[in-house]
Amino acid sequence: MSYEFRLPDVGEGITESELLQWHVKEGDAVKEDDLLCEIETDKAVVEIPVPCTGTLTRLHAANGTTVNVGTVIASFDTESPAIKNAEPASNPAQPVAAATPSTISTSTASGTVNGAVRAAPSTRRYAREQNVDLNNIQGSGPKGRILRSDIDQQNQRSSTDSGVRVDVTPVVHTPIQGEKRTPIKGLRKAIAETMVRSVTTIPHATSAFSCNAERFVALRQLLQQQLNCRISFTAMVMKTMVPAIRRYPFFNASIDDATNEIIEHGQINIGFATHTEAGLMVPVIKQADQKSLAQISTEIDQLAEQARNRKINLADLKGGTITLSNVGSHGKHDRVGRPIVNHPEVAIIAMTRIKPMPAVVNGEVVAQQTLDMVTSYDHRLIDGVYGALFMEHMIEIIEEPGLLLAE
Repeated sequence: MSYEFRLPDVGEGITESELLQWHVKEGDAVKEDDLLCEIETDKAVVEIPVPCTGTLTRLHAANGTTVNVGTVIASFDTESPAIKNAEPASNPAQPVAAATPSTISTSTASGTVNGAVRAAPSTRRYAREQNVDLNNIQGSGPKGRILRSDIDQQNQRSSTDSGVRVDVTPVVHTPIQGEKRTPIKGLRKAIAETMVRSVTTIPHATSAFSCNAERFVALRQLLQQQLNCRISFTAMVMKTMVPAIRRYPFFNASIDDATNEIIEHGQINIGFATHTEAGLMVPVIKQADQKSLAQISTEIDQLAEQARNRKINLADLKGGTITLSNVGSHGKHDRVGRPIVNHPEVAIIAMTRIKPMPAVVNGEVVAQQTLDMVTSYDHRLIDGVYGALFMEHMIEIIEEPGLLLAE
């Protein structure tokens, strides 16, 4: 029998992916769970396995093309019982063929159905964040599925709460000989959308701080000797965030713009900004308050490596409640500008590298190991004094790490 395999939703409501590379060709005899292709979502590179044993009869998309979830990407001639007994793939109310459970989740061909509205859960969440009624939108995706771009276009056609119409006219750039043009897609597109959503939704306030890191540096040396493993300064600063969050929980909160409510999260899930060749990614240390310093440091190293190789699990990029960015880990950055909050979080902390700086101690100028930090926060929820108190609590622990014993 002939079987059409549709691009599955690889999790978290992904609506489209770029088909990076086929690992088979038309006419190949294939076995279930062989490697079919690699796709790139807006977060990671994911391997898609062959859904059935048989012969690949046709590839419906070329390498480098963007494919919507639910679109047929490959056809097979198969006698696989599981496929033969499955519902037709063209039925949008039935699950499409799924890949291995460890990497791919079962999805529908045209998204979540709620009456006449078809949209993925992430799209519905985005609509709530933008205060947009999905019932008023005609979806441009497969079978009328509503995409994020449809919501953005609706926003451009609508007026803001203040009654001021927002119209953005794209600037037309005339092509010039010798210039290079690259489409904004994949991870870079996701970063751009996140940054625009963050700065247009959140009224940012930013404060800068400096602290004596002499004992912090000495403690790291001692811990590495005693534990016989690498302990990163990122992990150590993350550890100091935990008691500060417990004392000032709004730093670990979100604002539900649809219901106008403050959400204080039950878990402390700290994301850490990671530079990759494709762009910025933010893996998340889940339940950081329940992990040891060594565990956090090891997990940071592992997740950062997976992110740089684009092999990270999508679940490890979700669920963050606050973000830490160590710009000092990339070169000799002595200063940091205003970091942008990772919406829907309400705060981000950026740290520079620890470096010797002049300081007055007992009336004398000495070289002192110094850590500079900057925090940006959602001014709708966090006031300047509250932000300062949070950072001062962190600094107290950095300057005297033994205070962690009192927490």
